Formats: sequence, structure tokens, C-alpha cells
Amino acid sequence: MKSSPHRPSIELLFKRGLGSVEIARRLQISSSTVRNVVAAIKKRGDASEVKKSGRPRSVNTRNTRAIIKKRIIRNDGLSLNRMASQLGIARSTVQSIVKNDLKLKSYKLRRGQYLSDKSKAMRLEKCRKLLQHFQVRRVSDVIWTDEKIFTIEPLPNRQTRDSCCQR
Repeated sequence: MKSSPHRPSIELLFKRGLGSVEIARRLQISSSTVRNVVAAIKKRGDASEVKKSGRPRSVNTRNTRAIIKKRIIRNDGLSLNRMASQLGIARSTVQSIVKNDLKLKSYKLRRGQYLSDKSKAMRLEKCRKLLQHFQVRRVSDVIWTDEKIFTIEPLPNRQTRDSCCQR
């Protein structure tokens, strides 16, 4: 539960017999805060904050996450390595903040071939020629593959041919 500066006031008013709604109205705070503090009083007898278990976050704080988010919005081309070195924290911490907390995915912009109108027209013409060629022949005569070009009848190896024919 997040610490509330109104804990002592809530505890005092609750012990005087006021209800949660009345305490929230008098202190002008949310009734859920009052209900949480009252529940803690009923459970433990006082409104003191319970020490949390585990090691507290030292780097992955709300402030650090906000800084990283602002830097990404400002310059989305900034590398995680550079950001980590500028902030003085580990790259893995920056990576986990970006991935888990901000729910962002990093990517590397790839350079590709630019297709001009002329090259698009050339590709279209080649495709049309291929289609015309295959309309003449049977499609069952064509071997389709996504691998590199290969030959069905390889050239003979002279050394192998000579050695087998000499026998």
C-alpha cells in the first residue's frame, strides 16, 4: 500500500468512532485510501506502514522510466547502449525498461533497394513474359523451388568419366 500522509489523522478519527465516508469527507481524500488505512488498523492495530520484503528498486524507478520514455519520444534512433551510458546504468536495465515496462520493441532500420518507376515497369514486363512462356508449356514440366538455381542434368566430370570408361 502506498504511504499516505493522512495516516495519523485517519487513525485518530477512526478511533473516535467516525466511519470511512465521514473521514474521507472531512480530510477531503479518497474513500479508498481511508478504507485501506482502516483495514490496516483492524488487522494490525495501528496505521504504521509495513516494511516491504525484498530488495527495493534502485535504478528501475518511475523517474528513470519517464526519462527513458522522453528520450525515445524525442529521438527514436537513439541506441540503448548510448542511452545506458548517458544515464550511467546497465544496458540490460535500459533494455528491460523499454521491453517490459514501456512495452516497446527495438528494431534496426534496414536499407533496401529503391524501386523506381522504370524498374517496376521492367519487372512487370519480365513477369508477363514468364507468364506467356508458361502458358505455352505445361506447368507440370516446371520444377518450382525457393532455393537457388540448380540444374537437373549436371555437366559430366571429366575425371570420373575418363576413369570409368578406361576399364
